[in-house]
Amino acid sequence: MAARYWIGICTAFALAIAGPAKAAADSPDVPVEQIYEFLKAEVAAQRGDLDQALAIYSRIARETRDPQVARRAVEAAVRARAYGPALEAAALLLEVEPDSSLAREIIASLLANDGALPKAQATLEDLLKKSPDRASLLRQLSHLYAKFPDKTAVLDSTIAVTQPYLDMPEAHYAMGVAALLAGRTELATRETSRSLEMRPGWEQAAILQAQVLRKTDAQQVIPYYANFVSQHPESKDVRTQLGRELASERKLSEAREQFRAVEKLAPTDAQPAYAVGLLSLQMEDYDDASAAFKRALDLNYRDSSAVYLSLGQAAEGRKNYDEAIEWYRKVESGEFMRAQLKIATLVAKQQGLAAGREYLKKVEPRSDDDRIQIVQVEAQLLRDAKAWKETYEMLSAAVKEYPDSYELLYDRAMAAERIDNLPVAEADLRKVIRLKPDYAHAYNALGYTLAEKTNRLAEARTLIEQAVKLAPDDPFILDSLGWVNYRQGNLEEALKVLQNAYSQRPDPEIAAHLGEVLWKIGQRDEARKVWRTALAENPEHETLLAVIQKFKP
Repeated sequence: MAARYWIGICTAFALAIAGPAKAAADSPDVPVEQIYEFLKAEVAAQRGDLDQALAIYSRIARETRDPQVARRAVEAAVRARAYGPALEAAALLLEVEPDSSLAREIIASLLANDGALPKAQATLEDLLKKSPDRASLLRQLSHLYAKFPDKTAVLDSTIAVTQPYLDMPEAHYAMGVAALLAGRTELATRETSRSLEMRPGWEQAAILQAQVLRKTDAQQVIPYYANFVSQHPESKDVRTQLGRELASERKLSEAREQFRAVEKLAPTDAQPAYAVGLLSLQMEDYDDASAAFKRALDLNYRDSSAVYLSLGQAAEGRKNYDEAIEWYRKVESGEFMRAQLKIATLVAKQQGLAAGREYLKKVEPRSDDDRIQIVQVEAQLLRDAKAWKETYEMLSAAVKEYPDSYELLYDRAMAAERIDNLPVAEADLRKVIRLKPDYAHAYNALGYTLAEKTNRLAEARTLIEQAVKLAPDDPFILDSLGWVNYRQGNLEEALKVLQNAYSQRPDPEIAAHLGEVLWKIGQRDEARKVWRTALAENPEHETLLAVIQKFKP
């Protein structure tokens, strides 16, 4: 067997194995009388006598079915470059620890290296015959075949391997997965349905059925999941999937209820509490978000910095800036820079522009991306202070240093528009479009600027329509589409589009535009109502105040 192949397997093992080697000796599942044998194997491994170590590890693993000992057997077999024992040890590990990605990766690599698909099929048939837990192996077949690229051939092989076990729902599940990967959706539907008939309430099969539905009738995925959990209310994994689907459809309240149910079903799992927090944060239910994030922290959520950042956002949403800063100060790792920039913004709100800028000077950038973010935040502080000319000048200096930063070019374009420097605004936005042709907001910004500040309405509409294609559900882009319709005299279309945008996000600028269209078509009471509602929450919004003044009797 090629040396580089075994190096790859060893690397996979080193990356995947969890915990120190001595943990197996400390495992409560290993009987006391076998500890001596285990330590004997450890000594043999340290001395390089891998054959003796492998023999002892394998025997203890078979007798105890302890996953940590099984990992040691896999490690010894891989290091000894012993194909057969490595396969057997990895198969045992997969039986005793079905979620072991290490075992799946080792078996898949060994099968693919051993030659053509027929030989892998024969090996799997032999493993299934010998295995006392065929169900686990059958559920994992798609992973074990993963390194074979011909998915049609893999489907044929899977069908052959599973034939002796058609009385097991796992065999039909395995064929369903292989059929889905091969693009045979009818077969996938049939086999997955059969697995659920044989084992009603099996969540793994239900999730597969939803994946097949996504290929054939995506609109039915949410109803399918909802029906399943109504029939099987204890289905934690399916509820989690339903929550994710609802969230992706922006049905945030319904998604949150599903994750609340998952929390009750899995009270020691931090993930559903964190999901509840994120959904509450999006819903601007800051008290609930804060409580959920604290539950996630208490349950040792794997990324505490992400939770601290979110707790800071929740406190900021409640306008409790001191608390927000305290949470942001706890953030480390990848979110550190983001948290520091948020602190600077809050310092500026509390102590003024100069204090915020001074805090920014103390933030140590670790990359050009960090430096660009610092510039962007400082520009935002200046915008908040309505220092438009200084914003433009600072961004212009930054663009000289980073001429191909689409973020800085976009920000300078917005600053240029505020000081009526339309040539620079247009040039910057066109360069952004060249640098990042899928950036919807660049098309939108240029289109809106042309619609608002020039008579180039046809060109503006083309740009905005391109933005809509790239981001069809963005309410601010829909606002621009409504506004260009208004400027072109298409009042009914403008009203329809702006009402849609406002229903998605009752932003004061959208409210200003919607109210103006309502006023123009004679619905003046409705226009005043929209403006009053927006003004109550945004009493100093310039665009809103300007349009109200414009139509004041």
